[in-house]
Amino acid sequence: MTKNKIFFIPFFLLLIFLIVYRSPCYFFQEGYWQIESFEFYIYSLENSFFKSILYIYPEANYFELTLNIVSKLGTYFPNYSALIDVYFALSIKLGIFLYIYFSDSIIFNEQKYKILAILLVLFSPPMTPEVWLTTLHAKAYFGILSFILIFQNFDNLESYKKNAYRSLIIFSGLSSIYASIFAPIYFLKYLIKNNRDNFINFLSSLIPLLINLFIFIIFSNDNKDRFSFDIGKIESFSYNILIRPFFGSSIPKFFHNNLTLENNEFIFIAFFLIVIFLILILYKIYQKKDEITLLIFCSFLLQTVFVFVGSLYGDFVGGRYAVIPGIIILILFIRLFQLEENYFFKGVFGTLILISLIIGFIEFKHFAPLHYMLNCKI
Repeated sequence: MTKNKIFFIPFFLLLIFLIVYRSPCYFFQEGYWQIESFEFYIYSLENSFFKSILYIYPEANYFELTLNIVSKLGTYFPNYSALIDVYFALSIKLGIFLYIYFSDSIIFNEQKYKILAILLVLFSPPMTPEVWLTTLHAKAYFGILSFILIFQNFDNLESYKKNAYRSLIIFSGLSSIYASIFAPIYFLKYLIKNNRDNFINFLSSLIPLLINLFIFIIFSNDNKDRFSFDIGKIESFSYNILIRPFFGSSIPKFFHNNLTLENNEFIFIAFFLIVIFLILILYKIYQKKDEITLLIFCSFLLQTVFVFVGSLYGDFVGGRYAVIPGIIILILFIRLFQLEENYFFKGVFGTLILISLIIGFIEFKHFAPLHYMLNCKI
């Protein structure tokens, strides 16, 4: 453990350097996101602290505790509101890295897997600039955190750490609709391993889900367009959630633009990829009979269905919607790599993860989709 802590200091400094390198202007109030234009900030300017903390954005109809807190703090220091937003978002990101590295995880059980997971969360292709260093989209990071929390090892965990863990589940769920959606997975974990700790963890995850469900029912604005569907959503899903996490944007778009195929042919290819993916994963789950793989796959299905149904656009599930499913599918392949004994499949899983890291690093700054969100205004 001492050796791990010594290694983490230069590693942590490297992570901070990479974050600043990607968008240095964010740390001088010249980034893409300006909190003063957020509806949350405007509401906080006009209302009391208590009302601001409990604010529910009418177009969303779910609770976002952290964004409410940061927006209210920004009104107290208007000249530094953009920096407050950035540094809170940065602290969330670094907090996730610290948790991954120092927690006792049943999946990131070796230092190499901890480092790999941190790098995937930092610069793998799903981590679009759209969610970069702003609490407006910190819900994506809280969703990732809640997913990672599922795999905490509770053996010999001290009581105060269990309480902190459950508080983190609740806070994360109240800050992110994506995080609260994981409650059924905590319940599945309880069914798999029936004990008191898993039951209390499930109850903790259920609190924010019930709150968000209540909010949705009571404050729903009957926005039926939000749940619209177009067949192009199948193609968007196949590209953004099955292909892009491994191969980024540049390579798939090159083939897409140079292949003379009709839209219905792309839809057929998308369906084919989905079927192949499901067959492969279900076969591996049946073959390995691994409970962790089952939890990861069910998490992927749950988040995929949620963003597929809840996406604001009828034909699109990319960008911020694909962040959590994209990270989950990469971690699923890490787990398959850990379990695989067949050299061919192990090589395939390992190669895909390596490609994701390489492409993600290449697209981290200059070749990123939506790269203008990383550009300085000066």
